[in-house]
Amino acid sequence: MPRRGPIASSQEKPTDSGTALAAWEKGEAALASGDVKGARRWFDRAHRLAPDEDRITLSLALACLRAGENEEGAALLEALAERHDRRVVWLALAAARRRAGNALSAAAALGRALSGHVWGHVWTRPEAEVMGILDAVTLEAAYPGWCALGADGTLHLGIVAAKDVTIALDGTAMRHSGGRQRRLKLRPGWERRELLTVMAGGQALLGSPIRVAALRRTEGFAETSRGGITGWAWHPAEPDRAPVLTVWPAGGARPAFTVTARDEGPRLAGVAAPLTRPRGFTIPAARLRGLAGPIAVRGRDGRDLTGSPLEPGRENVAAVAKAKLAAQRFAAPSAAKRAKEAVDIIVPVHGAMTATLACLASVQDHLPQSARLIVVEDGVPEPAFAQALAALAERGSVHLVRRARAGGFPSACNEGIRAARPGADILLLNSDTLVGEGWVEGLRAAALSAPDIGTATPFSNEATIVSYPDPAGGNKVPDRTETAQLARLAARLHHGKAVEIPTGIGFCLYIRRACLTATGLFREDVFAQGYGEENDFCVRARHLGWRHVAAPGVFVAHLGGRSFGAAGKALAQRNLARLNRLHPGYDAEIAAHIATDPLFAYRRRLDEARFAAGRAAAGAVLLIGHGRGGGVETFLRRRQTSLRAAGLRPILLRPAVSLDGRRAAIVNDDSGEVFPNLRFTIPDEIPALTRLLKPERVRSAELHHLVGHHHAILELCQRLHVPYDAYLHDYAAFCARIALVGPEGRYCGEPEPRVCAACVADAGSEIEEAIAPEGLIARSSGELAGARHVIAPARDVAARYRRHFPGLAATVVPWEDDSALPDANSRPFRTPRTVVVIGAISIAKGYNVLLSAARDAAWRNLKLRFALVGYSHDDRRLIETGRVFVTGAYHAEELPRLIAAQEADFAFLPSVWPETWCFTLSEAWRAGLDVAAFDLGAQAERIRATGRGWLLPLGLTVAALNDSLCKLSPRPFRANSR
Repeated sequence: MPRRGPIASSQEKPTDSGTALAAWEKGEAALASGDVKGARRWFDRAHRLAPDEDRITLSLALACLRAGENEEGAALLEALAERHDRRVVWLALAAARRRAGNALSAAAALGRALSGHVWGHVWTRPEAEVMGILDAVTLEAAYPGWCALGADGTLHLGIVAAKDVTIALDGTAMRHSGGRQRRLKLRPGWERRELLTVMAGGQALLGSPIRVAALRRTEGFAETSRGGITGWAWHPAEPDRAPVLTVWPAGGARPAFTVTARDEGPRLAGVAAPLTRPRGFTIPAARLRGLAGPIAVRGRDGRDLTGSPLEPGRENVAAVAKAKLAAQRFAAPSAAKRAKEAVDIIVPVHGAMTATLACLASVQDHLPQSARLIVVEDGVPEPAFAQALAALAERGSVHLVRRARAGGFPSACNEGIRAARPGADILLLNSDTLVGEGWVEGLRAAALSAPDIGTATPFSNEATIVSYPDPAGGNKVPDRTETAQLARLAARLHHGKAVEIPTGIGFCLYIRRACLTATGLFREDVFAQGYGEENDFCVRARHLGWRHVAAPGVFVAHLGGRSFGAAGKALAQRNLARLNRLHPGYDAEIAAHIATDPLFAYRRRLDEARFAAGRAAAGAVLLIGHGRGGGVETFLRRRQTSLRAAGLRPILLRPAVSLDGRRAAIVNDDSGEVFPNLRFTIPDEIPALTRLLKPERVRSAELHHLVGHHHAILELCQRLHVPYDAYLHDYAAFCARIALVGPEGRYCGEPEPRVCAACVADAGSEIEEAIAPEGLIARSSGELAGARHVIAPARDVAARYRRHFPGLAATVVPWEDDSALPDANSRPFRTPRTVVVIGAISIAKGYNVLLSAARDAAWRNLKLRFALVGYSHDDRRLIETGRVFVTGAYHAEELPRLIAAQEADFAFLPSVWPETWCFTLSEAWRAGLDVAAFDLGAQAERIRATGRGWLLPLGLTVAALNDSLCKLSPRPFRANSR
């Protein structure tokens, strides 16, 4: 399930697939023993650690359904169904929808399971459970029956009462012996057809039409290895079947031999989708002797595996190929007679009907008179898709080039180039893109801005080195309206600009005809279905004197990375290795380009324009904070909400690092937009940052944290002529360890500076700079003295600061209203008692305390268990005690449910530093739990003031601590009347 918001913890927990796998295995074991509740908890933890691991997501969804949490399970399954056409997913989703009372929706899911997957007698446990509702859903949704097809051509019919059953293959009626017969054997040759339609009483059965072509689909990958071929394959519609592959020599009328993929050993490299069932195969070099290359490896559907065809015996030939030799071998049509401004746009098409038709519509809406749209239909598998393309061609909207067999992106591009008008420039475009007004003109202007420019590539959300806004990619995919807005903005700011880059990017590549003629076509013999062919072309072109440019005045949206399914990653890795063998040093050249980032200034101008569009009429407040999450982040989010409600724009400055490694500040707000290029090196770019912020009419600034920042950032307040208020969130102003916790992992007692110096020498600094304790205090003294107001959340915090900064006038303003808490529950504690701990538990937050307490509880067999709602820096050791369950990182909106799910008797705050507020204490109270904590800091001040818990001496031994926790009793019921 995708993340829905920021993680409510001190820092985001990185994915730990090993720990996630261990949690998943515990869940499986619990499920096998009948402990559905326990399985649900472990699967939930695994999902939090690895939210993109679809196998774990499926297990969690099924456990939710078994635990009666239908809404949560259905949401997980809906997300899985969008990504995976898998039988088990559709069946489980059908069960969830039926439980929700939606028979028609349940039938739709069952129909997908029946129509696109092989009917067999091997079912997983959850599939077998769901199959029991098949007849019921069919009747509830008013279907006359259901149908499914077996691997051997047996047509299965269920609950069909009508006598006039009609069966047709690709529209041709079949004879059969009666409508009440539950099994019919199709005649030989059925497997080469596309659709099987089954009707009863003039109405389609549930599952009809059966997509015969989908049933025989084979997905796989092949690559050369030591003169032979290795790879993997599987049948998505029939996961339990070992694929039989055919091996074809070049020009062969029939296959040379077959090979069966049987290996189900260790996980196969490059298989990205966990719901696949790949089986490996190996063809040794000896078996390929005498076969003419390139050699094709094909599945049951007759299509080449991804990566095929291959030339195993010629792996090193490509490495010594020269640009002119490649141009001769892959000669492009001549540039003899060029029509003025003629451009032919070539869109290779294979799958993804909806995205492709949207792409073609956007191109047609923005097609100059001098341009022509050529669609290369590269073995489109869906009849409806092929019909839609044919209709476009009949209307004259596109020039259609049809290929019965898919040959891959490079060969489809070459086919389109051959069909282009003589002399016309070429514009290659992926079918998963959206274009905006003036895109062709903008690319042409950049490409023709110098005589030696060979290609031009636009900005895009997902386009490697020309990605925007984040050059690392992974940006949000804009819809058509957003694409149009970005396209207009880019054109207004950068029309006709050209910035040299080492290679063009093939998702949208303008190629001048003269460059194409000199360089030749894409190499079909090396790059198979795609990835890397445009890079090879561009390097060859550079050897012949052509340059490549980015066109920052053009923006094209790109879905990106979904062309080859599970095999795409493997193909990309293989082709990148081939690219580096062909052109040694290619990787280093790309790395050098990324390091210098010549497009940064252009991305920044776009970010500046988008940022200016969010200006608030009432002005803005500048918030200076760190990027470490935790309580500071929680407070900043709430502060942003409060400022926005007052009509002000909250502008947040976080620390960053410039390209050359210096301290910088990055600008953002609360709009949900990201501006990664509003990154200003401090102090050098303070004038530029001032120019950006001046029109925002900043009213004041709030200093929440300077860790990670260059302290010259405060000069910004002087330049903007605004006061700043200092908020005290921790002790970084006088403690380089921030939390007053020394090398021994406990509260230090706040000694004199020379002792602090020894502490930092032993334990290290947490403020990301080398500064002596005396220097830190002196600098902070000046910064606090310059503040209009100094605001502390608790009296304890103000008192500690006055101890180090005599005369400091700090105003106490609690971060929350403790008088508005809900009533505490006072039910009897259970046996064994469960104690909940909340948050991201570091050493300062009490990790060692919790670990020792759990071990002591296990050693002495105390009736005491702990549940950590959150995570720690080492979950494994906690879990191994057998006394701690760890949920994993959470989203803020999930916290009440997660706390309630632990069925805790009370909460424990094991923190060993004097907290300045502690939002997790508030969360425990909001959950109706009293809290035990050490008598230290703001946490003790708040518990003492509210009476909502117990205070324990900080120096307790672990045995005494556990004894205290075991002796605590429910506090009398009290309504919150404060």
